Amino acid sequence: MTERTIAKLLITGAGLAVFFTGVRTESELLRWIGIGLVAVAFLLRFLPQRGAARPPAGPGAA
Repeated sequence: MTERTIAKLLITGAGLAVFFTGVRTESELLRWIGIGLVAVAFLLRFLPQRGAARPPAGPGAA
């Protein structure tokens, strides 16, 4: 597992914990914070990986 994957899992877990705490305490603010954390973890998947090799541009590319 990469560090990025671990970070995404931790952020998602924290977001779910905060969300469900907000549900239990009936706190709208905590629910939105939890939703925001899960959204951040989701958006992390679209960041380019550091040092990842890019595929060739197309046919005939060296």
